[in-house]
Amino acid sequence: MTYLDQEAVAALRAARLVVVNAKWRLREEQALERLARVRGLACTPLFPGHPVIQVVAYDGRFLGRVRRHDDGHRARWIAVPAHTARELGAYRTLHGAARALSRRSGHGRHRVTDHPGEAPQPSPLPMS
Repeated sequence: MTYLDQEAVAALRAARLVVVNAKWRLREEQALERLARVRGLACTPLFPGHPVIQVVAYDGRFLGRVRRHDDGHRARWIAVPAHTARELGAYRTLHGAARALSRRSGHGRHRVTDHPGEAPQPSPLPMS
């Protein structure tokens, strides 16, 4: 592989990361729009129809994300506060992880409202 080929591969890799990051941010904004209408502590899937990653907010204010981690023996929910990549902890339930984010942000322990999000719409098939 030539130097120019290596540069092209690196540029494509960087562009791919930019696109993934932009998609993540867009989905996060859409999730927060859904949660803006919910009072108190609430969570919704980052990607509707896929509950593995949840966005958590209090009165529409972003608190962080919770993701499901299954190590083959047990499943845990990992809480990650907003604007960090550092894990707050692992919890047995989604709601437990959401409450941990709430406590960390100074809101205390609250009941969690699940907002399911909109199910992904199937794309129409072209008529041939």
